[in-house]
Amino acid sequence: MTRALRCAGITFAALATLTACGGRPEPCPALDLIPRVGVSWRAESLPYDAATTYRLCAAQDCTTGALQAYGDQAHVSLDLPESFDDRTPQVTLRLSDDSGTPVLNAARTVTLQQAEDGCEQALTGTLQLTADGELKDVR
Repeated sequence: MTRALRCAGITFAALATLTACGGRPEPCPALDLIPRVGVSWRAESLPYDAATTYRLCAAQDCTTGALQAYGDQAHVSLDLPESFDDRTPQVTLRLSDDSGTPVLNAARTVTLQQAEDGCEQALTGTLQLTADGELKDVR
C-alpha cells in the first residue's frame, strides 16, 4: 500500500469518526430555521382580556393580532424575515383595549441567540412581560 493511499485512508477514517460523534449530519430542522421573537406572561397577573389586541415589533418588523391566553399563559410572537440581521433589536410591545386605546407600551433590547447549537440561522429572542408591565429577558 502506498503512503498516499494510507494517508487518504487515515484521513477518511478520522473524518468519519469526527462527524459521527457529535457532528450534525443533517441540516437544522425546518421549524428551527425561522428567526423569531416572543413575549409571554402569566395571563392572570395582568388585566387584559380577549378584546385586547397587540402590536409586537423587533426593529422595523411588526405583527398585530388579538391577544389569546393558553391556560394561565399569554404569548405573542413575531416571525422575522430571513434577511433580518440585527442581533440586538429593540423589541416593543403595545397592548390596546377594544377601542384601540393603548393600555400598555413596553420596550427592551434583546440579544438574539441560536435556538439550537450549530443553527446560525435559527435566531430567537424570548422576553417575559412582568406584572409591573416591564419586559424582561428570560435567558
